[in-house]
Amino acid sequence: MFKIGDFSKLSNITIKMLRHYDEIGLLKPSMVDEKTNFRYYSAKELEVASKINTYKELGFSLKMIATLIKNESEEEELISHYKFRIAEIKEEQEKLEKQMTMLKKVSELNRNLSMIKYNIIEKVIPKRRVISLRKKIPNYYSEGLLWNELYEFIGKNNIKPIYDGYTMAVYHDDEYKEENVDVEIQVTVDDLDDDTGDFKFYETEESDVVSVVFTGSYEQMHKVVEAIAYYVEQNNLELSGSMANIFHVSPAQTENEDEYVTEACYFIER
Repeated sequence: MFKIGDFSKLSNITIKMLRHYDEIGLLKPSMVDEKTNFRYYSAKELEVASKINTYKELGFSLKMIATLIKNESEEEELISHYKFRIAEIKEEQEKLEKQMTMLKKVSELNRNLSMIKYNIIEKVIPKRRVISLRKKIPNYYSEGLLWNELYEFIGKNNIKPIYDGYTMAVYHDDEYKEENVDVEIQVTVDDLDDDTGDFKFYETEESDVVSVVFTGSYEQMHKVVEAIAYYVEQNNLELSGSMANIFHVSPAQTENEDEYVTEACYFIER
């Protein structure tokens, strides 16, 4: 029999973790002295300890490791768990690659943004006749789905849009949301028509906004918003809650992010 300290060295598992494994039933000692409560392990426990260490390195949770050890004679079930873990690792890898790409972009962007001074103005968005599509979408990145749906409807119904510099998306939620985002997209049209399902025709109200036009990736939006916030605060303005993006040059017109021209607008109350 081995004392817990000696077994810790043999198994490459800390004493603290061995006690935890005992408590959760993952790796129990061969014997516990009733008087001293000392744990003693035998060589056969090393085999279990080795499996635990291997499964931990593969990223399995302790709960799953207990299941794997319990069902190690069931080959098909083990293979199923392995395949599931492989799928998880692939997903984690894709997420890390996206984070790496984003980190490189943000790093480059921050260097460039330090040189940028945004020109913030107060303006009036005039009344317009629009065709509108408003839905709750999974997240902000899904906005392109709305634009595809709207322009498909416009094309099928021979609707003539007017590109007056106010093709926009309005974000109606009272707070930031990570999902189920309430977004309305608008395109100016010459004449109003009958509503069809989610596609609405109406005349908008005149709106006061604080706006800033910026060129390039949407990843600089946080800097744009900071600039607008300082302007609103310094000029004692009051936001009305909604915001909008006007797309002067959008992803529908170019694949080059450097060529995007966007106008970020926050509605204000006079």
